[in-house]
Amino acid sequence: MIKRNMSLIVTNQFLTALADSIFTISIMWYMYEITQSPLSSAFITAVQAMTSIIIAPFIGVLVDRREPKTSMQIGYIVMVSIGVILALLYLFWLDGIAFSIYAMLIVHNTCMYFIGPAKNKLLPRIVGVQRIVKVNGYISSTSQTADLMGQGISGFLIALIGFVGVMLFHSGVYIIASILLIFVINISLPKEEGEENLAVTKKRAMLVELKEGWSILKGDRPIVKLTLLGALMNATTIAGALVVVLVSDHYGGTAIDFGLFGAFAAVGGILIGLVANKVTSFAKPGMVMFLMLSIAGIALLGMGITTALFMGIFLFVIMNMVIAVYSILYNSLLIVLVEDKFRARVYTLNGAIASFLMPAFAIAGGIIVEKGFPVNQLFIGAGAWIVLLSLFLLFDKDIRSIKKVSGNLPER
Repeated sequence: MIKRNMSLIVTNQFLTALADSIFTISIMWYMYEITQSPLSSAFITAVQAMTSIIIAPFIGVLVDRREPKTSMQIGYIVMVSIGVILALLYLFWLDGIAFSIYAMLIVHNTCMYFIGPAKNKLLPRIVGVQRIVKVNGYISSTSQTADLMGQGISGFLIALIGFVGVMLFHSGVYIIASILLIFVINISLPKEEGEENLAVTKKRAMLVELKEGWSILKGDRPIVKLTLLGALMNATTIAGALVVVLVSDHYGGTAIDFGLFGAFAAVGGILIGLVANKVTSFAKPGMVMFLMLSIAGIALLGMGITTALFMGIFLFVIMNMVIAVYSILYNSLLIVLVEDKFRARVYTLNGAIASFLMPAFAIAGGIIVEKGFPVNQLFIGAGAWIVLLSLFLLFDKDIRSIKKVSGNLPER
């Protein structure tokens, strides 16, 4: 039963990531085609980050009120509808398609926050806590595969079946993911979520429940410290959002070379996801996260120093691989260190706080480079910043107190 559940949820998440990748890339490509403005792509990135900051925490409350499979199915139903609606609007209201795309993008991203936190609540119930890191590794690997496939086939699909066809194809993939989820069976349920308790929860004010989630996040010292660390790490968006500029201006690369960065990074992510369980268990979580983060910082710094394209690709792949390990371990800690009934709220609040600096720093990086500041210097500074932040993981006693992730309970 557990192996069956693992296969179903990993495949479900593969299809979810594939549909999301196709949707996002197709939308970015189409918006740039009709506007011819780079700001259209930047605005799409900003909308995604703002959704995480403003809307996601409230979605976490709704997810904690429901059985996780129900929350995921709600997300799938709405996202299937989005593809159909955009296809119809393209056919019958072409003049308003740009506004409609941005509006549907907000709804789509909101629905993804039904699926992500609900999946985190569902995993311990269907595979057991002791398999969380292993399954998260598989999900990370297949999601990287899906993202790579999405990048590869989106342009082909647009050329072959057009915008309407792509939107309907995207909806079809979500339908298959939704069907697979039906066959996932709970092998355990948290004792605290009886029907009586759930009924009481539904009657309470959303802000009260959101404050409850904040109290849990604030009260768990390792989690709140990792959350704040994540927010500080995302200041590196000042450089990270400009990889395409680094490739073009600093390395003298072409669009094909930029594609190689993403392709090789995705392959590296796939491979590391398959062995994530072993990579994350050779030492205490704090030590593993310190090593991964410090290596990522050195690689990011190196990307700014080197002028060789092949070395830039190599360092970019290394950075993405170690960040994938860090993310798998961090995501697993969010699952096992947080009580089930608060898990979605803590997850979305964590994401909101971690994303807080991203929009401003992404825009600031673009403005600074546009004014003539060398883009590689931003990467050197961002890499040094990550290395400096990694030292916190090495010396903080609360994070060092976590002995392991797998098991019936996280050992502290």
